[in-house]
Amino acid sequence: MCATRCAPLTALPGRAWELRDNCTPYDASYIALAGALDVPLVTADSKLKGVPRARCVVEVIS
Repeated sequence: MCATRCAPLTALPGRAWELRDNCTPYDASYIALAGALDVPLVTADSKLKGVPRARCVVEVIS
């Protein structure tokens, strides 16, 4: 069973804004959330693996 964790939402918009030149706002939100929770971002979108300044590990699944 997985535990539920909370993230401080106030920091996420600012962090997503920092990534605005490197990915979509939608993707930036997930990257910001993964960074805030200090967990890897698991995605099927291989483009996210190369986002500069992502503060989380991006694991691409197929």
